[in-house]
Amino acid sequence: MYSIIPRGRLFHGLSVFFLSLAVVGAIGRSATAQELFHPALNAQHFPVPQTLVPAVEFWRDVFSRYESTQTVIHDDLYLDVVFSVVDVGDLVRNGASAVTVERTQRDRVRREVQKYQRVLKRLAGDRGAEANPADVDRVRAVYAGSVKGASDFKAAVGRVRGQGGLKDRMAEAIEMSGMFMPGIERILVQHGVPVEVRCLPFVESMFNYEARSKVGASGIWQFTASTGRRYLQMDSAVDARSDVWLAADGAARMLLDNYKRVESWPLALTGYNHGIAGMARAVRQVGTSDIGEIVEQYRSRSFGFASRNFYAEFIAAVTVFADRKRLFPGVEPLPPVRFEELKAGHFVSLLDLAHLAGADIDAMVALNPALHEDVARGELLIPAQYPLRVPEGLGSGFESALAQLPDSRKRDRQLSVSYRVVRGDTLGGIARRFGTSTRALQTANGLPRANRIYPGQVLEVRNGSGSWTPLVWTPEAASMARAVAEAGHVHIVRAGETLARIASRYGLTIAALVAANELTSPDRIPIGLQLSIPGPVQARE
Repeated sequence: MYSIIPRGRLFHGLSVFFLSLAVVGAIGRSATAQELFHPALNAQHFPVPQTLVPAVEFWRDVFSRYESTQTVIHDDLYLDVVFSVVDVGDLVRNGASAVTVERTQRDRVRREVQKYQRVLKRLAGDRGAEANPADVDRVRAVYAGSVKGASDFKAAVGRVRGQGGLKDRMAEAIEMSGMFMPGIERILVQHGVPVEVRCLPFVESMFNYEARSKVGASGIWQFTASTGRRYLQMDSAVDARSDVWLAADGAARMLLDNYKRVESWPLALTGYNHGIAGMARAVRQVGTSDIGEIVEQYRSRSFGFASRNFYAEFIAAVTVFADRKRLFPGVEPLPPVRFEELKAGHFVSLLDLAHLAGADIDAMVALNPALHEDVARGELLIPAQYPLRVPEGLGSGFESALAQLPDSRKRDRQLSVSYRVVRGDTLGGIARRFGTSTRALQTANGLPRANRIYPGQVLEVRNGSGSWTPLVWTPEAASMARAVAEAGHVHIVRAGETLARIASRYGLTIAALVAANELTSPDRIPIGLQLSIPGPVQARE
């Protein structure tokens, strides 16, 4: 579901930027009526069929009972069948290194899984499987006491797995959620999405906005690039997946689309993980929209453990968050992040605005995590309609800064050019031609691999680092701009000349020429075109 970022790193970053399951009570096994499962749930939107109660209880334990030093060894189909708990807390308490703890935990879990696989083989009649008789009797009793009363021990051998505990990380996530939760709730209400969805980030990322999955999903809402482009702004300057609130807006719209297709919030949520086409297929195959029956009966190679349990995890997260004062005494959500918001209406420099408004650039970066690092360096501009967040109390200062910017500092397009790939081009060759890097080209164009370009493809080419006139509007930058204009030179393109040859003649990069002349098609420069050459320069024949 997600990759864990070291908690120290995450809290350090947040402090720099923003600071300036034992199931108890009404959710026991005796619960029968869906509407009484938990008061935090709207039973009409999020029913909990009795068949899913064991799974919800299991995930409540994972979130609120077991620490990350503990691994629950269990049956991955019958989640009320728990064999044992592997604990490496002793190593942590004794000061062992993180590497040692991780390696030891992995080894202990593997041995424990193998141990119970032998026990199950013995129960299935394999007399050659070595197993402690006491363990055999205990596991037989555990299965007999399961809701399903399962007895196919041979099939269970392949279902033994370990699930790491998340209690400590849930505590951290509850704290971090306070910064974002009010904004998330407002967005959900605006879209008409049930407010319980505010807890989906606990399942997806534990409110770790730097989370990255093995399949490339990013941010606390875990959007992949392909899905992100459908619902979020994603271009050379902005990746809205990294922004909690922008991504929340995309998640709300995606879930609404899912709901319109299957008319069920449990299926819409499961579709967030499995894909809504898969859930529509599940409805057709099983013949019902009941989430309990689909979890039990739907068969698909891609509908594995994570997808089967996604809804149960979500319900567990909602109820644990609602019960946080009892389950996590002393853990309080952090105060919400406060800011003001504006849209520039033009492509403008973040450095220009921050300088004129007297704002700290690090604070601006922290409030706008969707902006690419090149925007913070002044190499790309803030898009015209991007909702720029500014520190609370500085909104009028930024409005004034926008008014002070001369027209020459307000653009109608990004600081980049278009290049049409021709046969024989490589991404590395294009990068060298424009004085940029292969990685920058990949990022700007959303290319997963450097070798995935084809003739006729139009690439967005960013400026090369250091190739552009500094954008921050300081007296020094203004003086430099005047000097460039006064010492400028004009070159008239002749037959057979290329931009690369002209740039070389004047000791410049192609990117500098493109910037000085605002060329949109640098691969096609007509004979007779007058090019401004930033000076002072001395031409080399």
